Amino acid sequence: MDAVLRGLCFFCTVVTGAPEPAIPRGDGDIWFSHETIGADTHVLRLSASDLLLDVASARRERLDAFARRLAAEICSDRFELFDAQRASWPEAPPTYARQYVVRCR
Repeated sequence: MDAVLRGLCFFCTVVTGAPEPAIPRGDGDIWFSHETIGADTHVLRLSASDLLLDVASARRERLDAFARRLAAEICSDRFELFDAQRASWPEAPPTYARQYVVRCR
């Protein structure tokens, strides 16, 4: 009987293990991950690669536009998009990655 209980205990531990991290997916030159952190709250983590003649401001605009498009898909066009960058984090140009918080309405 002890062997059966130990076997079931091992099975439960394996099945209920820690969640896997979000694997980034690519869409053009932007890689992103999407995490749900609440009922109507999501975190988007985006990163962009360099284009041939690319500047930080254009890259940031692409990331912002992609975040708005992804938020519209997630929330059926009813959302609030917030910049998740903290003021205490140093600004390190050029910008290759951004984080956003999306709240569905």
